[in-house]
Amino acid sequence: MVKKQKPDKKNIEPGMAVEATRGDLGEKDVSKPKVSAVIQDEQGDAEKLVVQKGVIFKKTLEIPVDRIQSVDEDSEHESAAGKVTVDVSKQEAASLTAVGAEELAPEKQGAMLDKVEQKVPTAEGLSKLEARSTATRAKSKPAQAAQDETAQPPPAKEPNFLLHILGPGFLAGMAGNDASAVGSYSVDGATNGYGHLWLMLLATPLFQSVQFACAKLGRITQKGLAEILREHYSRWVAIPASLILVVANIALIAADLVAIGSGIELITGVSWVWFVVPVAAVLWYLTVYRSFKSIKKIFMVMSLAFVSYFITAIFSHANWGTVLVNTFVPHVNFEFASISSAVALLGATISPYTMFWQVQGEKEEKRTGSTRKKLRSAALDIAIGVISGNLVAYFIIVCTAATLFTHHQSIATAADAARSLEPLLGPFAKYLFAFGFIGAGLVAIPVLLASTSYAVAGTFGWPAGLSKKPWQNEGFYLILTGAIVVSMVIALLRFDPIRLIFWANVLSGVLSPFLVVYLIVIGNNRKIMQDQRLGLITNIGLVVTALLMFTAAILLFYGLATGRGG
Repeated sequence: MVKKQKPDKKNIEPGMAVEATRGDLGEKDVSKPKVSAVIQDEQGDAEKLVVQKGVIFKKTLEIPVDRIQSVDEDSEHESAAGKVTVDVSKQEAASLTAVGAEELAPEKQGAMLDKVEQKVPTAEGLSKLEARSTATRAKSKPAQAAQDETAQPPPAKEPNFLLHILGPGFLAGMAGNDASAVGSYSVDGATNGYGHLWLMLLATPLFQSVQFACAKLGRITQKGLAEILREHYSRWVAIPASLILVVANIALIAADLVAIGSGIELITGVSWVWFVVPVAAVLWYLTVYRSFKSIKKIFMVMSLAFVSYFITAIFSHANWGTVLVNTFVPHVNFEFASISSAVALLGATISPYTMFWQVQGEKEEKRTGSTRKKLRSAALDIAIGVISGNLVAYFIIVCTAATLFTHHQSIATAADAARSLEPLLGPFAKYLFAFGFIGAGLVAIPVLLASTSYAVAGTFGWPAGLSKKPWQNEGFYLILTGAIVVSMVIALLRFDPIRLIFWANVLSGVLSPFLVVYLIVIGNNRKIMQDQRLGLITNIGLVVTALLMFTAAILLFYGLATGRGG
């Protein structure tokens, strides 16, 4: 029997690359973990390795030398100095903090803790065992996705049903009503009255089909949308989609920052400019340094701000008979103002960033049960988000149509709508509308930021996900940081927010149907989806969505080309 040779710890030098046996230390990221120093004991023997990861989002780890599994001095590795492999479990890597220096326990102590966790039913032990089980399932191949239909032990009851069900689908549905979308809905109600309410009704099942297709792709492939496009259809297919998404998202984020500041200005009387930087900083911190579960709780609470639109609509004294007729009977108007508003509504409702978000969000969302049960949970999550989000849009149109359109008042933004409501409904309605306006931007910006990072990271093959710490996925979080900094600068340059919102929505409206076509192709690809391809109803919904949005975009560009939009 050949005895395994121990690694030569004397040959470890600063600059060597570091890899974990099982845990994620960010080895696949744009920045790599490396040995920065070797701590010696009194006898001069190596005692600990000091490992650093990250350039901007830095992390320092002290790792005992008894965790070293191998030392490779081969200069062919990415680090010319060689590579050190250390024993770090998935649970240990997941438990590391987002910032600060930490020290891992010696190997024997860590191994003993693992055994105790399995033998003793402590809360921490059970939590780690559950995390280990989830991680194992997440790495299963698409071909095995249908095999987990076998009976499983019933999961423990969730302390909160809503937190258990609601996830990326709910956030996508509500985030679709970002402040620029609220502006589009307000302008539509003020200029077209109740004429497009039927379009909001039609968009609801179509949006459900699009988001469910995205969720199924994320759940089955365990990859992001840009990553799927890059791996199966080449990087040159993924790059155009990602580039246009980035431009559109940055314009939307800038517009939303201005909109949030305008909403706060309506309430406080202080210029919106003073609120752009602090709002951007707070949202950046929440998105980067809080867990996805924490973000979900925070933004579920923020979504309650949308209730203000329901209340305002009730006070508007709308003619509900006329509202119902326009809801169920289509009214098609080929005038440019009506067509452009229709494109804005569709682009704001079925937007590219919600697609990228939904695919990645479902990949990261931890759901219990078989694949079929997970997809049912995703469908319910999406349905709640889609219906809630579209109801908000519906009541914004009802509110502005019943007041501003009826009284022949024109507006340019949702902030103007809030001001215009004051003489009609009193200051209470103005503040309610402004409160919903602020909440809209607060919910939407993190989703916009994350979807931007998902697209770029997936296109270039970098690891992506809000479930990882900033130092683990530094490339992903640097993209996110760059996006909010650029958006903040654009907001402070005081570009015309109306043009900003218009062209951002045009880009979104033009890109969305192309992405829907991608969803149809990917979702029915046997090689990618195996036996979990999209169903007939979902496919019909996607085809109708693509045809409707392509038609609206063509009519819009025809109007621009013939000078009707001038």
